[in-house]
Amino acid sequence: MTLRCDRPLFNFTLSPNGEDRTGNCANADPFVNINNVLYNQDGLKPIHRIHYMSYSSRDFAQLCQGQNVNISYANEFLHYRFLKQPEKRPKQLKLLSIIAKINNFFNKTMNKIQRTIR
Repeated sequence: MTLRCDRPLFNFTLSPNGEDRTGNCANADPFVNINNVLYNQDGLKPIHRIHYMSYSSRDFAQLCQGQNVNISYANEFLHYRFLKQPEKRPKQLKLLSIIAKINNFFNKTMNKIQRTIR
């Protein structure tokens, strides 16, 4: 939703100056982690928003349950996800078995087929 106003608007994410950008896609640009805060590599400006649009909510649910899912900046995500309840954060991430990987692939493929048919 956009409200009309007399003041000019500026979208920092579209700025040609790398130091102005405050957020980006998790798998687009490399970031630097300093004390669980992500910074862009260009000007070391803190990233205030990181978008995980190419990952499903199921991937995050599995990550929060302690499964090692291939998500960029997973440790930083877990840090902030369990910031107020650190005792609930998984101590160690477990690798998925071959059967679980095949099952996940099969489920994703079936979901895509069902969405295409509809």
